[in-house]
Amino acid sequence: MPWLLRRTLDAVLMTLLGVAVLFVLVRAMPGDPLTAILGERSVDPATTVALRARFGLDTPLPTALAAFLRDAVRGDLGLSIATQRPVTALLGERLGPTLLLGALTLLVNFGVGVALGLWGALHPTTRRARLLSTVTVVGYALPTFVVGVLLVWLGAVHLGWFPAGGLADPLLAADADTVTVLRDRLRHLALPLATMVLATIAVPLAQQRSAALETARAPWVRAARARGVAPARVAWRHVWRPALSPVITLLGLWLPMLVGGAVFVEAVFAWPGVGSLLATATAQRDLPVVIGGGALIIALVQAGGLLTDCAHRATDPRRRRDP
Repeated sequence: MPWLLRRTLDAVLMTLLGVAVLFVLVRAMPGDPLTAILGERSVDPATTVALRARFGLDTPLPTALAAFLRDAVRGDLGLSIATQRPVTALLGERLGPTLLLGALTLLVNFGVGVALGLWGALHPTTRRARLLSTVTVVGYALPTFVVGVLLVWLGAVHLGWFPAGGLADPLLAADADTVTVLRDRLRHLALPLATMVLATIAVPLAQQRSAALETARAPWVRAARARGVAPARVAWRHVWRPALSPVITLLGLWLPMLVGGAVFVEAVFAWPGVGSLLATATAQRDLPVVIGGGALIIALVQAGGLLTDCAHRATDPRRRRDP
């Protein structure tokens, strides 16, 4: 318990430090943030001064940073310059679709990918294992937006099986039954999810395969096989579990992908997520949205590291002896 409290405190302090650095860097970006609402229009100096005061753009940097951190702890991330709405509300509206896409991607990658990686390590010389490695490496090498455009052409344009973009059919009846709504959501989710999986599954697959190959050569595995232990038990108990450590680390590092890792996919498929919101806010210099979204990603990075350390201690008894 003392370790957990100390580790949690470290994560909180690192989050605050990361947000402070982000705030300073974003505020130092060139250009006038008021162009997000004024565009090319010319306004009188009094209006400009009032707008700068409303969004805190005339406040000295140390004072603005202290005020932002104080409000952020209470859940207030400021007001969007472009939309005049609270940043927390904007992120809340976009968080659901992003979490849906990101969580399913992680589930497939670390479920199917880890299983295929273990299978490839146990059958390294088979033709199927080599073909699997080739396909995954090619998918990882292609840029995400290229994979997305290819899937749009194949699945939406050529075959017509799936819609080309969006979260739901805007023409769907408001009183549609649950099955119809669910089918519509799944059809819209299919291509973005396939793009994310094809573009990223090679990493956990290769990581698990490499770790399992190394573990399979360990003395205890050879001893288990010499004792006549069943192959399935060797794979499960003696190879897979000891090879989980690097995969757990990778899973923790990928947790921020739930929010910010699907910018290109969200752009290609018009997916209304946080990634596309941050991309638009950056282009518009909507600083409160950029800072708020970045703070959310930083918090997820620290949460992922904390969960990773907890998972390591739960799966590796040797780490529980650490003070």
